[in-house]
Formats: sequence, structure tokens, C-alpha cells
Amino acid sequence: MRSVFGRAAVAAGAAAVVVVLGGGVGAAVAMPRPAVLAFHPAPFDYGQIAVGQRAARTFTLANTGGRASGALRVTVSGAAAFAITADTCRASLAPGKACTVRVRFAPARGGTVTTTLRAVGKNGAAAARDALAGTGQGLGGAPGHIYWAGDDAINTATLPGAGSPHGLVFGQGTPWGVAVDGSHVYWANEGSGTIDEAALTGGAASLLVRDAIDPAGVAVDASHIYWANFLPVGTIMEADLPNGGNPHSLVSEQGFPAGVAVDAGHIYWANQGAGTIMEADLPNGGNPHALVSGQDSPAGVAVDSGHIYWANLADANGDPNTGTINEASLPNGGAATPLVKGQNRPVGVAVDSGQIYWANEGSGTIDEAPLTGGTATLLIHGQSGQNQPAGVAVGP
Repeated sequence: MRSVFGRAAVAAGAAAVVVVLGGGVGAAVAMPRPAVLAFHPAPFDYGQIAVGQRAARTFTLANTGGRASGALRVTVSGAAAFAITADTCRASLAPGKACTVRVRFAPARGGTVTTTLRAVGKNGAAAARDALAGTGQGLGGAPGHIYWAGDDAINTATLPGAGSPHGLVFGQGTPWGVAVDGSHVYWANEGSGTIDEAALTGGAASLLVRDAIDPAGVAVDASHIYWANFLPVGTIMEADLPNGGNPHSLVSEQGFPAGVAVDAGHIYWANQGAGTIMEADLPNGGNPHALVSGQDSPAGVAVDSGHIYWANLADANGDPNTGTINEASLPNGGAATPLVKGQNRPVGVAVDSGQIYWANEGSGTIDEAPLTGGTATLLIHGQSGQNQPAGVAVGP
């Protein structure tokens, strides 16, 4: 006897299957697969980040299952150095859809730490995990290095004290601006209109981006490199790491931007012509606005967890030895506080957990002072690579 188990409407996305039971043939309904969540990239290592500095990465959470996830909750557990700074994964995630979470790594001390990035759907119906790691690279007790551009070369010396200064990469086209991460040093070649990189051990340069227009200043985070095109219409630019792909403008029509810095959620730059220190949101460059106004030819920007720092080349008359190193509070900016005065055309600044560093283009020196300001200490003078140094960075 042929038995029919019945027919039912097949839910969207589900497949109908034919089964044979005891010689009978009937149609059974396959229920939709449950939600299946996964992060990408997974796992992820931020690499070596200098203590006091920050790096950020955006992770994509995708649902490849057949049902919605239900309302999501995304957390990080483990080392306090990791924090979620942006999260679009709160509503229910439908099948075939994705959302993003941005996680910042800000090491407070040296050593490798880990965390777990976790997403859980309503009532625990769906979940995903991602293992994250990062290494804090200490400066001072565990000496790091200072890097600077000058004499068509990228140079380095050991911190503290700037011992053993030497060139890493030679034959560059008027390099202007330097940045480092855990494995590479990056710079903008103003003369050749390129953004380049090399291993921290030095050697041959690798081209990342061509056709930059008068680039001045670079910055990096875990997934992108940023730079300022000084002329003819100032733009703040971004490209993907590790290969320099997809170069594009984040912010346009700026007033001669010179110097760039990034943190987990924002990009900062100095508009030399307009006398402003600017900020915009990441990842898309939205909401560009001035944090500080009324500055004298600012050039070079650095940030830490609570402040933004920059160099003013000279006073309004352009007199020598009137340059200043300055700071303002984050996140709101406002009044500027001079930390160091009497500098000779300072361009480019960098900070670690206790010191601020800058290059004096006019006098050909690399100098430092405590983050609280005061008297400058000469680090490097009269060495190779000191012809109009432009840009400085600290790192491993």
C-alpha cells in the first residue's frame, strides 16, 4: 500500500527531498539550516606595536546559514589591551548578510597578549569566535628605535639615547614623512611621488603606491597606509596593506596638508596653509573638522591615548628658531599648549609612552623632550642623513 506522508509549503531557501519508506514514496520538507556565523579574518595577529601606540582592524561577521541569527552581542574577552571601537553587529543578521566590528589593540606593556572576539545571537542560537593576538614592543627598558628621513635616505638609531645612527635605505626621492609597524618602515617620496616600504632591517625599497602628488607624511595601522597629498588640491589618501592596493581619497580640498596620524577610529592631519589640526572618522573619512585652529604652518602630527601633538614651523613672520612643539587634548581638541619653544623649523613629530621626538629641518637635528614639555634634548646632529630631516617615527 502506498502511503503518502503529505505535502507542505517549502520555506524559502529550503530544499525538498524525496524519501522512500517501506516501498512508499513521499515528499518530506528539509528545514532551513540554522544560522552559521563566522569572523574574517580569523585568526588575526596585530604583530608588534610600540607601547603607547595603537593599531586597529575591522573584522567582518558573515551569516552563511539559512536562518537569521537573532539580535547579536559582540564582545572581547582576555587582555585589556583589546577594545571594540565600532560595531554594526547588533541587529539580527539575515542569511547571506554581513556586518563589521572594529577592534583596537593598544598595548600598555611589552609582551604578547591574546583575546577572543565573540559574537552570540539571541538565546545563543548562533555563535562565532575569533582568536586575536598582539605584541607590545617596549621602548626604554627594552630599547626600540627612532627613524627619520633625510639626505635622500631613511635612517635609524637605537633608543634611548639615539646610539649607532645609520642609514637603512638609500637613493630615495626627497623622502618626507616616516611611519613604522612591527615589521616595516614606510615613507613618502616627495620627489618621485611614491609611497615606499622596506623591512626594519633595511635593504631594498619596495614600491607600494605610485602617482602620489607631492606626498607629505605617512601613517599606518594594521590594514592600511595613509598619506597626505600636499598639492595641487590637498587630499588625505588611503591604500590597503600589505600591497598598496585600492589607493583612494578619504578627504579632499584641504589646505596644504602635511603630516598624518591615525588611531583606532580617526585620522588626523595638519593643514599647513589653513593653520588647522584636522580630524575625520575612519574607515570612510567622514565628518572632517578642525580640532585646533590658529596655528603657524603646522607640519607633522602624532597621537596617543589622550592627546594630539604637532609641530609649528615658525611664527607668523617665519623667523628662525620660533618653531614650537604643541599638544591639545583628545577627543575634543580646543586650546593648544606649547610644550617646547625655540625650534628651527620642526617638521614631523612622534611619541612613545614618555617622550616626544621631532626633526628640526632648519638646524638638521633630531630632538626629544618629555611629554610634559620643557627643555629639548639633542639626540642626533652632524650625522649622515641630517640634511633637512623631514619626518620622524619611533617603533621596534
